[in-house]
Amino acid sequence: MFSLSTVIPSRVRYSCCLTVSLITVCLLSGTQSVYAETYEFSEPIKDSRTYKVDSTIKVEGQLETAIKTGKARTLKLDVEGKLQYLERKLPGTGRDAEALRSLRYYELATATIDVQGQKTFARGRDKHRMIVAEGKPEGLSLHSPIGPLMPSELELLNSPGDCLPVSALLPNSDVEVGETWTPDQWVLQSLTGLEAVLKSELTCKLESVKDELAVISFKGNIEGATVGAQTEIAVTGKFQFRLNDHFISHLELEQTEDRSVGSVSPGMKVTAKVNWDRTLAAAPGPLTDEVLAAIPLETKPESKFLSFEPPWNIQLLLPRDWYVFHQTNQVAVLRLLDKGSLIAQANISKIASVKPGSHTSEEQFQQDIRTSLGDKLIKILKAENLASADGKYIHRVTVAGKANEVPVQWIYYLCAAPSGKQISFVFTVDNKLVDQLNNRDTDLVLSLKFLEAQPAPVQAGPTEASERK
Repeated sequence: MFSLSTVIPSRVRYSCCLTVSLITVCLLSGTQSVYAETYEFSEPIKDSRTYKVDSTIKVEGQLETAIKTGKARTLKLDVEGKLQYLERKLPGTGRDAEALRSLRYYELATATIDVQGQKTFARGRDKHRMIVAEGKPEGLSLHSPIGPLMPSELELLNSPGDCLPVSALLPNSDVEVGETWTPDQWVLQSLTGLEAVLKSELTCKLESVKDELAVISFKGNIEGATVGAQTEIAVTGKFQFRLNDHFISHLELEQTEDRSVGSVSPGMKVTAKVNWDRTLAAAPGPLTDEVLAAIPLETKPESKFLSFEPPWNIQLLLPRDWYVFHQTNQVAVLRLLDKGSLIAQANISKIASVKPGSHTSEEQFQQDIRTSLGDKLIKILKAENLASADGKYIHRVTVAGKANEVPVQWIYYLCAAPSGKQISFVFTVDNKLVDQLNNRDTDLVLSLKFLEAQPAPVQAGPTEASERK
């Protein structure tokens, strides 16, 4: 029978076999490179574990405040903060950012703030150690299930690089060392807390995996607006993920922010450096299953109201579109924003008390309005008394006038407690925006509570607060 081997010399046959062997080796080698080891990164959706977070925040830079000449005054800013808390995850209320939700118990929350050499020390109140954290596209939302937070408490607890939005930096599929990915657009917005986004870019990279510890880097830039002020933010950093235990255990983040002067906030050019460590706690502590089960899935809007307490023994409940713009011992100035636009301003003042059961007469109050406005006043449109559930006397006067040739309305309130203590409100709103104000002035006034005088609290220093743990 005819055979190929009888035709091809043995030397040639050996050469062909060697060539085939070399090709096979190359193919196998190529197959190994194609199928490089990949890793999965995800924290359990239903995670009953308790985490302990220890975070430090350092902010350096400058604030810019507008002055009457139109120029900005620059103030040096230094902030050092420390947060320590236990955390357990709660069921999410939606997709993307709204899937991120947790209950926290703060063991420590302090900050030393130095503005141009003027130092203040802040710490969280004991009654508000328990905090619900909820992811939102425009940033983390925090509230207490016990009662309303003060604006200063909310500022203290809101930190760059929070654990919840950082977890959204993890890839949605398996990746290998050296591979990069781009998280969804909402991730950087939520991480930085911008309310409106014009431009955003964010990239993550798996840098290394060694001994079941992965290192992931990230960098991004975002432009947009927050509280009505144009803002540019750049972030860079890295975090560690424990493959065996499936959680992020460490973060190092640097965030630079350039914000213009806004309607309710100063401008700023600052750099924040955040470091935190996250470990598995041996026990849930106060975050028991029963406590978690008592947290409602849907948060009522009033649960997020803030408690504003100027130094006149009063309390107001502020929806979060009202911002404290300025405060002295004589007057507090609030501003209302709607989707970043200024709608109205409220000036709140303590006025002279009268004998219990009485109040400044309506005639006198209206005459005081005429005197203070002078030729700005065009007409008193309406004067009326409002009913209140707790027996406060409330007299409301609506005035048409002009400020700098712009038609405006002023809405005045005289409020008196049965004890004779009195507070006045003056709301200023452009005529074109009266409908957008939509009686939010009345809601604010009706929330007014006259409080009993309390002894002045002892101001804790950094050493005393550190012993509070």
